[in-house]
Amino acid sequence: MPYEAKALANWLLDEADRQQIPLTHMGVHKVIYYGHGWRLAQFNQPLIKEIFEAWEYGPVLAGLYKVLKAAGKDVVRIRAKSFDPVHQREVVPYVAPSEDDASFLRDVLRAYGRLNALTLSDMTHRPGGAWDQVWNAPKGEITLGMRIKNDNIRREFLNLDPLMSKRNRSDSTAHAS
Repeated sequence: MPYEAKALANWLLDEADRQQIPLTHMGVHKVIYYGHGWRLAQFNQPLIKEIFEAWEYGPVLAGLYKVLKAAGKDVVRIRAKSFDPVHQREVVPYVAPSEDDASFLRDVLRAYGRLNALTLSDMTHRPGGAWDQVWNAPKGEITLGMRIKNDNIRREFLNLDPLMSKRNRSDSTAHAS
């Protein structure tokens, strides 16, 4: 089941604090993007409900950007907030990922969280990757809202891991029979 991005970001920020990983605003987006991509590649299921958009420095979640932008380039110390229309107040959303998801997310955080945010951004700019397909669309095509399709993200991550790509082709061949 996909998570709400702000709630997942808050969980990741808390986990980064526990692991002493200094996550910047840009880093939060990129760690979530990599988690989302690997989850799509491994299970064909999104990690988050929201859609990534292609911005200058890579994939961004617009709603999350708005609430964390106050952190600037510094380590994020604040938590994302949402408006609760029932109680008419701001709340800090949290999620308790399943044990498997928490383990997966910790692995993603360990793999990508210590990388410089600009390095992570450069990694998302791979020619032919999901971000590149939107940002540098051929023949002047325009992608409404600069949205990055989950199918393209999945394809990008399958191409990053040839073993996974081969296994998924085998799985789809077996299902087609």
